[in-house]
Amino acid sequence: MQKKHFIFLAFTITILYWILDAYANASLYNSALSDELLLTTPHSLVSVKLLTAGLLFIVSLTPLFFKPNTFQKTPKEAINEFGELQRVADILFSSLSTKINVIKSLEILQEILHLESSLLFIYNKESLTLYNENEFIKATFRSKEILPFRTNASRSAVEEVAIRCFIEKRAFSQDPVKVDTKPFTLFNFMLKEDRSEFPLGNLMLASHDAHFIEHAIPMIQKYVQMLTFALSLAAKKELLQSINTQYSSDTISHFDKVLNIINFTKVQEYIEHEFKRHKRYHTELTLVLIDITMLKNLTKIFPAEVITAFKKDFIQLVKTNTREVDILGKWTNDQFALLLPDVDFRAGQKVAQKLQAIFEETKFARVGKISCSYGITSLAPKDTMGSFKARVEGALVAASLKEGNAIEVKLQMTPDL
Repeated sequence: MQKKHFIFLAFTITILYWILDAYANASLYNSALSDELLLTTPHSLVSVKLLTAGLLFIVSLTPLFFKPNTFQKTPKEAINEFGELQRVADILFSSLSTKINVIKSLEILQEILHLESSLLFIYNKESLTLYNENEFIKATFRSKEILPFRTNASRSAVEEVAIRCFIEKRAFSQDPVKVDTKPFTLFNFMLKEDRSEFPLGNLMLASHDAHFIEHAIPMIQKYVQMLTFALSLAAKKELLQSINTQYSSDTISHFDKVLNIINFTKVQEYIEHEFKRHKRYHTELTLVLIDITMLKNLTKIFPAEVITAFKKDFIQLVKTNTREVDILGKWTNDQFALLLPDVDFRAGQKVAQKLQAIFEETKFARVGKISCSYGITSLAPKDTMGSFKARVEGALVAASLKEGNAIEVKLQMTPDL
């Protein structure tokens, strides 16, 4: 009930008292009702009646003095969780850009929950950035990029809460603050994928009515899951587009610009060149295939950027510990080829053993220690390009069946060929 309704009710109660008291006196003293209403009879106690009416009016307004906020707000209706989530999802996953969809969905969430504001933060390595913008954000943040590890005495209370959530990686928090003497409650929800080690960001909701938001938390958590999926999907699409751009000229250059290494097509060209040299000059060529044990499982555990960084470190380590004339390239997405010109399979064995020892002592960032399987063969006089490649792949398969960290050599004269 609103304040004006209580005033009207108090006024009505006071008038009823006045009329009923006048009627009782008229019946008791056989006087006119109008005289009793106007207090013109000799027995009328004007001061007593006015005081009684005044007290009655004030007592009727007592609830306003105890719960002033309760009656100044329009009551909030119960939320239709399924319907509202469907409404938000239709916007969040529409065909427009992710940025537009996310901001529109936040605006709808503000409307549903009667929020003062919604704030979406995207986490970077050492900073957080505001994704959206509104009047509340402009009043409480000096910049859209927040640097939590820099000292700043002029931060607002809202900024301080956002920074604590970033540093402490809070999954959920509820913090009371004041903005321009107005009390708010900030509800914070971390945006994080189940298999990811690092959160994408944080959703902050500013509300005057903490109890209403507390009842809506199950619905908000479902929205947070949808929002996390939408932002994660957009980030992966952006990464894929970046990789596609980097690979756009690979059909000409045969070079993987991300890993800084030649790809399979270029490796085939080198093999063909050495094959022709062998046929004419009887030169040696040894091919070593390297398969990183459990790499596919690592890709399920770590995000793509971690695996890419690991592959770069792996490639650099192999290049550092081989000859300048040796050629390292991609054989498949997860396997590498090492061409050793002018040496036989024994040199290939020594290189594989050397790499084995190095990997046993090396801890890669985030991934830790690894082991590899090595398949080795040397070019023989009766080889074709097909038989040469088939034999080295067979050697790698045999090494892999030994559960990693194994070296397998296959030559043309082996009995099983």
